[in-house]
Amino acid sequence: MRSEALLLTSLPVLLTGAALAVGLRTNRARALVALVSQAIAAILVLASVIPVLAGGPSLEVSWPWPAPIEQIAFRVDALGAFFLAWSLPMTLLGTLYAVGYLRPYFQAGRNGGPHFALLNMTSLAFVLIYSVQNALVFLIGWEIAAVAAWLLVIWDYRSQKIRFAGFNYLVSTHVGLFVLVAAFMLLHSKTGSMDFAEFGRFLASHGQGQGTLFLLFGISFALKSAFFPFHTWLPRAHSAAPAHVSALMSGVIHKAGLFGFLRFVLLGGRPEEWMGWSVLVFGAASAIFGVLYTSTQRDLKRMLGYSSTENVGIAAMAFGLGMLGWSWGNPALVGLGIGAGLLHLLNHALFKCSLFYAAGAIYRATHTVDLERLGGLAKRLPRTAVIFVVGGLAMSALPPLNGFVGEFLLYTGLLSGSAPTGEGDVVLVLRGGGAGVRRRRQRAVDVPRLRARVPRSAARTEAPRR
Repeated sequence: MRSEALLLTSLPVLLTGAALAVGLRTNRARALVALVSQAIAAILVLASVIPVLAGGPSLEVSWPWPAPIEQIAFRVDALGAFFLAWSLPMTLLGTLYAVGYLRPYFQAGRNGGPHFALLNMTSLAFVLIYSVQNALVFLIGWEIAAVAAWLLVIWDYRSQKIRFAGFNYLVSTHVGLFVLVAAFMLLHSKTGSMDFAEFGRFLASHGQGQGTLFLLFGISFALKSAFFPFHTWLPRAHSAAPAHVSALMSGVIHKAGLFGFLRFVLLGGRPEEWMGWSVLVFGAASAIFGVLYTSTQRDLKRMLGYSSTENVGIAAMAFGLGMLGWSWGNPALVGLGIGAGLLHLLNHALFKCSLFYAAGAIYRATHTVDLERLGGLAKRLPRTAVIFVVGGLAMSALPPLNGFVGEFLLYTGLLSGSAPTGEGDVVLVLRGGGAGVRRRRQRAVDVPRLRARVPRSAARTEAPRR
């Protein structure tokens, strides 16, 4: 079977799993069908994208469609293949975690079918976002991901606090959607098409309105990825959502914004120098303020959520560095910047999901995520403690853990002296030094703050291995 067929087959598999999850009568059956359908879809997607990642040709397929869509085109290049390769497996892992984490609700008679169906729809949205080449279908996938995430956040909807957190997220993500629609409408007015290939030809021509489009895309995708100062929805949503939903939002769903930004930067060809500088500075500000917010939190999940603002800022710094290298005609700097950013996104997904899953285990054992009441849990939750310490050290970018590698590449680029002017080199060195100071501060925050007090009566032991 052709790779394109494998990729497209994943869509009806996920839809069928979602429909069955809603229709079946027991939570055991609902969870099982969601897990099986997501596992099949993940295998199909991996089988289709691995050849692309190995250097093979991009996957391309299209067919005509009635107006206003006109044509649905799927194209998976190396960028889309990279995001697809881990987005669906990570969602599958989150669904598996949900089976245990939500068990108390299921035992109380709660219907888990819609929740598992929404997790399937999240995976389906990833396939659409990372592969379609039509703006309208892209927006459909974008909206599926946004609404599914909102409904997943308000799982415990009886709480007014949780409903407000979900509403805050819904409003913020739709503000970003409206800005994205404005960018697509402007491009359609210039090209007469909603096809990404036509968008790319116009952007590559550096015609009138390039700066406006860059700002519109930047604001839209910054809202999706919770960059400072567009991060206001993030702490409430992470604090309110179940642990696996927080993990997926921080580790996987947020990354769609950075993918979208990269996609349209690459479509536009060689960027202007000011674009690279603006992304670098914006990312640095997000990283610095993310660490400052992180260091003041008592709520463990809010702390992990704010650190996501920091880490997407680090990735943006790397992408800005790559854009500067592109505008200066320096291929080595392009490779260091874009490579460091993509690697950091993957590493962040791995260690942040691990930390949120550990936070969920802590909450289930202690019924609190207040850091001032937590501490001394290593004896009672030894496996959770190991996961949390390893994840915290990786988030602190300490070698030899994975969080170190992407940031090392970023520092290498910032301190390489590759700018065409001495002033540019000075600014890059200052950015590298500021990033190092910020990292040192974070190492003093991430793990040691967990050493506090917990009432012994509140702590439970981990379940024994079966």
